Amino acid sequence: MMETIRTVLSFFEAVGQVVGTLLVAAIVVGAIRFAWMGRASRRMPPAVSPTGGPLRADGAKPNWVASTAPPRDPLHYIAPRPSPSNPVPALLDHLRQGKFTVVAATERYIHATQSSARFGFVDDLEFLYDPNQGLLHARSASRVGYSDFGVNRRRLEAIFRATGLAGNGKKG
Repeated sequence: MMETIRTVLSFFEAVGQVVGTLLVAAIVVGAIRFAWMGRASRRMPPAVSPTGGPLRADGAKPNWVASTAPPRDPLHYIAPRPSPSNPVPALLDHLRQGKFTVVAATERYIHATQSSARFGFVDDLEFLYDPNQGLLHARSASRVGYSDFGVNRRRLEAIFRATGLAGNGKKG
């Protein structure tokens, strides 16, 4: 603890008290802003798809991915996963064991949420199974903020791997 205090004091001596104070104030204001955004995301209603589909694929921000986005949109597109049988029960089991909250589920549709550990940002996940095409469609979107830094894509890919749906996403 004393070493940390010495480090902070040497920092202030090196950069000057005014610059150091401004830097600390900016960090505090940033942390308060992130905490406020996390709280706001927990209170706002989700912008989810109809349970019968199709999954939403809209929004100009880079904070979502969906298998219903146009494939020519690499920022938002994630390939649907082929599945000859309904993967929804296995997905439900996986989501309920992890750090997810299942909000709604039917035989073919799941809406779940996941909150970030640090500030509590809420992200919405949706899965819709199309038995006619044998495809599982997926969507993951952040409720607030501009960018998700690829979190939604990585989350869906991890879920696909954990449930045996990690293939290349091409039907065939």
